[in-house]
Amino acid sequence: MARRPGFRPARRHRVSTRPIVASHTVCDGLNHHIRAKPDNLLRAIAETGGLAGICCIPAFLGGSGDIAAMLDHIAYAVKRVGADHVAIGTDVAYISRYTEGQGGKLPRSRASRPRWENFWPPNALSGKGNPSSLAWTNWPLFTVGMVQRGLGDDDIRKILGENMLRVARAVLP
Repeated sequence: MARRPGFRPARRHRVSTRPIVASHTVCDGLNHHIRAKPDNLLRAIAETGGLAGICCIPAFLGGSGDIAAMLDHIAYAVKRVGADHVAIGTDVAYISRYTEGQGGKLPRSRASRPRWENFWPPNALSGKGNPSSLAWTNWPLFTVGMVQRGLGDDDIRKILGENMLRVARAVLP
């Protein structure tokens, strides 16, 4: 696979004494995206005891942009770095029909800096799939999908939350 322009492989010295987390990412080996992590970076994160949280944003996932695509990234990451270093980082919340009305009750804040989207390449968020189909409300389907892909109960529990708890306990006072 060709390297991205300006991409440098991860160095082999430790920058952190605690586990590193890429909380909302995908695997570059499946979809080349600005938020994706290449295999060597996934391994470097795992070497710290950290984890990669596979997100649910269709454009990041590529392919069909649905739950199957997300499960592809989970399986890929597990194969590359082991189930101890993979989690789910949904990044897409369920939107209630009341969200807009309730949000209007909040005081407006002044925009003091450019929005985050301004720092990304054009079309970085465009892609196939329906973001609401990947919201946390479909968590049971993530579990069923991992069972269907042959992951064992212990590995599924780790990916669904035990890994995140382990890392949180290691980094929080």
